[in-house]
Amino acid sequence: MEKIIITFENGTKKEYPKGIKLHEIIKDVEKDYPHQIISAKFKNQLINYNDAIMKNGELTLYDITTPQGNKIYERGLIFLFEVCALEVLGKDTKIKIRHPIDKGIYCEIDKKLSENNLEEIKELMKKKVSLGLPFEQLETSRLEAIEYFNKLKRYDKVKTLSYTISNFVKLYKFDGIYNYIIGDLPSNSSILKTFDLTLLKNKGIVLRFPFTYNNGKIKKYVYHEKYVNSLDEYSKWGNLLNINNIGELNEAIIKEGAGEIINLSESIQDYKLMSIAQDIAKSKNNIKIVLLSGPSSSGKTTTAKKLAMYLKTLGLKPHPLSLDDYFLERDQTPLGEDGKPDYEGVRAIDIKLLNRQLKKLFEGHEVVTPTYDFLTGKKIFNKPLKLEKTDILIVEGLHALNETLSKDIPKENKYKIYISPLIFLNIDNDNRISLTDIRLLRRMVRDYYTRGHSPSKTLASWSDVRRGEEKYVFPYQDEADVIFNSFLAYELGVLKTYVEPLLYSVNPSDPEYHTAIRLLEILRLVLPIPSVDVPSTSIIREFIGNSYFSK
Repeated sequence: MEKIIITFENGTKKEYPKGIKLHEIIKDVEKDYPHQIISAKFKNQLINYNDAIMKNGELTLYDITTPQGNKIYERGLIFLFEVCALEVLGKDTKIKIRHPIDKGIYCEIDKKLSENNLEEIKELMKKKVSLGLPFEQLETSRLEAIEYFNKLKRYDKVKTLSYTISNFVKLYKFDGIYNYIIGDLPSNSSILKTFDLTLLKNKGIVLRFPFTYNNGKIKKYVYHEKYVNSLDEYSKWGNLLNINNIGELNEAIIKEGAGEIINLSESIQDYKLMSIAQDIAKSKNNIKIVLLSGPSSSGKTTTAKKLAMYLKTLGLKPHPLSLDDYFLERDQTPLGEDGKPDYEGVRAIDIKLLNRQLKKLFEGHEVVTPTYDFLTGKKIFNKPLKLEKTDILIVEGLHALNETLSKDIPKENKYKIYISPLIFLNIDNDNRISLTDIRLLRRMVRDYYTRGHSPSKTLASWSDVRRGEEKYVFPYQDEADVIFNSFLAYELGVLKTYVEPLLYSVNPSDPEYHTAIRLLEILRLVLPIPSVDVPSTSIIREFIGNSYFSK
């Protein structure tokens, strides 16, 4: 029998019979992997469990702890949950997959639920997992798909599919139910063994599953009241604009024009930021420092500068302070677990200097604040600062909400803001747009046009960025006094015009190619919006250029 040689991602080589199927290889090597294998890539092409391998090549296996495997697991689990929920609650039940909550996905349901309902759904999911039912992929014409979803009164999908130029669309079939799903699914339900359901009273269900950065385990559920309330508030923004999914965004662009959507979106966001400024001003005798933090590409810089502008109109005199200027000297930077300098960790900040200067400022003394020279890796002390009665500091940076950085300042003197693009726009009721994807698209545009980074480089570094955020940013969001949403309803249409050519430039041989294709699948559903009407003060200008605040 003719043999082939398979090279695994760790460099190990193994010999197999020509024509061996992927699931047979997985069965042979799964003992060497700590977590269940979800999917695989052969010669940089995603393959299914039943695909036969006919030649030598490199095989990359993805388990639940990898971003690729985790996404596939999430999509498969959502489909399984929806099928079971409809079976338990009735076919007339309306389910909307909304947004992430504490390493799970919030699923909004239009019926009052009980714990018994929850257990019934959970047990049915377990049963279908044990049966190993297949997720079958098929291709049909776009018009046939629209007709099918019209009959089901799934107008969210009808609207989405109506604005794509593709003649054919990919559908998935599971347990007799067809669905339009963006991205790949597992081969069958037997993979989806690990999950849990949590009931949110009068709201819906949180579907929880193993998380990429939690060693493949389900995180204990914690109800984050501020975060949940913020998501509810920002969902109302979508209702106010009458834009809750991509189809409705496209309709609005055609009927009202992009200018109207841009102006309304910016006005809503500015109103929220002005409300925050007023809240700070009311306590001007107590609050002396505003601490603003959020994950990468949230729009922290623009938000801090706009907030300063609003505070000025209310009679305060804000002074910006960037944590980037308080980095330790490069040769003093602590090492991470990999033995390399850890520039992302809080220990990379000169905490003693920062606290000492903050304390002196609030005691009425003058200090000379630093500017960090990234070329030399040294601080230059060149900015004298003294706070008068109406002066207020605005400190912006990755670790700003970490109490360690301002431990010598009384809590009553601090106001903390967490900023993130909390997207209220879905593709349709089943396909959500990830908060992470929005930030990635923003970063890709900014990296390319202002830093000269290729799209592949940005995509390749994204997992490290995310790992740092999980460790240093997200654990502190509950410290915030307020959560500010930097997402704008129209921004996908604007970003599309900048980022699509960049994504098309990713070479099929690049490891990041499949991420690029997945993002393109989302963007092709969105009508383009020219940036000409985007105000110079918009958060989006921080990424696409010509921002008023960069002058």
